[in-house]
Amino acid sequence: MSDRRYLIKEMFGPTLQGEGAHAGRAVVFLRFAACNLECPGCDTDFSPEGARRMAAGEIVEQLRALDVGDTRRVVVTGGEPTLQWDAAIAAAVRGAGFRVHMESNGTRLPAGPVDWLTVSPKPQHHPASIALADHLPANELKVVIDDSVDATVLDRYAARWRCEHYFVQPWMDARYDHNLARTLALIHARPLSLQLHKIIGVP
Repeated sequence: MSDRRYLIKEMFGPTLQGEGAHAGRAVVFLRFAACNLECPGCDTDFSPEGARRMAAGEIVEQLRALDVGDTRRVVVTGGEPTLQWDAAIAAAVRGAGFRVHMESNGTRLPAGPVDWLTVSPKPQHHPASIALADHLPANELKVVIDDSVDATVLDRYAARWRCEHYFVQPWMDARYDHNLARTLALIHARPLSLQLHKIIGVP
């Protein structure tokens, strides 16, 4: 097993996946610290402050302890998890029997295998040095709606990622009512995703 130590912001569960195609499913969460974007209104604390360096075996041990319902499903997120996810951690987590559902901003290919990849692109917040990655094996596309997203943008994403599962979701910030109204106006044939975990008050 690799001797690499990963920067982990938090692990928690059991809880529910709150968004997208697997909303309502019991899961545990593995959140990596650090991100390559600085999106205004981001609701996640992924800063390195307070994060822990952990080996793959230690991560698996804690995931097993958290997974009291034997869901064997872990949501891997960040920050941007592809900054740290590699073949060694993938082998350890999947080898322990967990299905890995990764949530990524779509700027990097995962360096290790996952079982479900959700891409949530936000190129409106990219610096000039960062672009969306090509050839991402996306299972699900989740577009968070703010004023920068219109029907043309949604159609462009649909052409780029031909996923069976394509959701639109209002940005849940101080302008949530506005963003929700805009999302509803843009739905068309795309299902609505809401942040179920926030609505029912679970982590």
